[in-house]
Amino acid sequence: MEVEGVEVAAAAQVEVGKRGWEGRASADWADEAKSSKKRRADNWQDTEVDGLVAAYRQIHVKLAVAGKRGKTVFGSAYEKWNETQQLLNRMGIERQAKEIERKWSNLYTGFKQILEWNKRLGNRSYWEVDEQTKKEKTKAKELPSTFRMELFDAMIEFLGDDSDPKLRPRDSPSSALPASPLYGGVDVPLPMDKLASHVPPFGTQERRPQLVLVATGNFNPPTYLHLRLFEIARDWLTCEGFDVLGGYMSPFHDAHNKKGLAPAEHRIKLCQLATSDSQFVMVDPWEAKQLMSQKIVQVLSRIDTAINGKIPGEERVKVMLLCGSDVLQWLSTPGAWVPQQTESICEDYGIICVTRDGSNTRKLIFENDFLYEHRRNILLVDEWIQNDISSTKIRHMVAQGLSVKYLTPDVVVKYIGLNHLYGHA
Repeated sequence: MEVEGVEVAAAAQVEVGKRGWEGRASADWADEAKSSKKRRADNWQDTEVDGLVAAYRQIHVKLAVAGKRGKTVFGSAYEKWNETQQLLNRMGIERQAKEIERKWSNLYTGFKQILEWNKRLGNRSYWEVDEQTKKEKTKAKELPSTFRMELFDAMIEFLGDDSDPKLRPRDSPSSALPASPLYGGVDVPLPMDKLASHVPPFGTQERRPQLVLVATGNFNPPTYLHLRLFEIARDWLTCEGFDVLGGYMSPFHDAHNKKGLAPAEHRIKLCQLATSDSQFVMVDPWEAKQLMSQKIVQVLSRIDTAINGKIPGEERVKVMLLCGSDVLQWLSTPGAWVPQQTESICEDYGIICVTRDGSNTRKLIFENDFLYEHRRNILLVDEWIQNDISSTKIRHMVAQGLSVKYLTPDVVVKYIGLNHLYGHA
């Protein structure tokens, strides 16, 4: 009996030991999973960080436009970081709001440290500091251990004053004319099939200044008013002695996140259908197909580079932004645009604005210091036949089951119906 008791006790010890091992194994697994999750939260890929900067820039602009009312844009910090998370999700970046908030805090701290360091007289640029000094400054929490040039360049566009060249990385590209999008890039050829017939024949005696017009917007959907802008501008420019080689509609990226915005693939197709019978207007899908939203100056720069690299001649073809008076009002809104980019749009490219309220638009330019300074590069064209068609009104009518025939091309109306866009039954 005593032997049997010993066996029972031994068996009990084995069972307790087994359970203890299983408990420790389970705890170790949980600790490992927790540790792995923390490692991922702390380790961000460069593309993820670039996406975060791009997403937060949109949040920053939203707050800047609201001004003193900025506190009412988001009801809480949770709402702000939740919207940032949604913007990242659209870029294919899966991160939790808390991770995003923590990463941005660390990123912003490093950015400010570099900014202050570069401001100090006698200091070399952060990117010229030797490794030993950088290690010491990092230990003293005066500088980050690493920070990419292009990342700092992107952040200073909307967080700091880069009017002082010393604050910028040496040999870094100009923020006004970035060569490529910060977060990834999708190569999309620029259509030029309608440019050829407008290039003056070789040997022509009279050399008129050559222009290409670029209109950007949601085009949600494109309307006859959008198409009329090109026709009105071309007529006026031709009378003024210019040769308009062509025009481009460049739909915005999905990241603009406007209520009721149809996916980019549909808006690109709608624009292509709307311009199918135009002799000179084409669609550039480049911005809409990128991994993140692009600045207007980037769109203009890409078209400028593509066209002037293709069309021979000593004189460059001038690319101009075509718009309505609402864009001028937007340009004059403090915080809505990066100053260096608005200057580039006005100085390097120029604006041709088709306006229905000529006197009010001229008053806007006169009363705004920035617009007045660049008034010679802002051409105003009066629209004599009033046209009040808008994409918003068309969407509302479609949603209510009303006819939109004669407000936009028939092929656009048909596509909207076939693809059940804008609440079409």
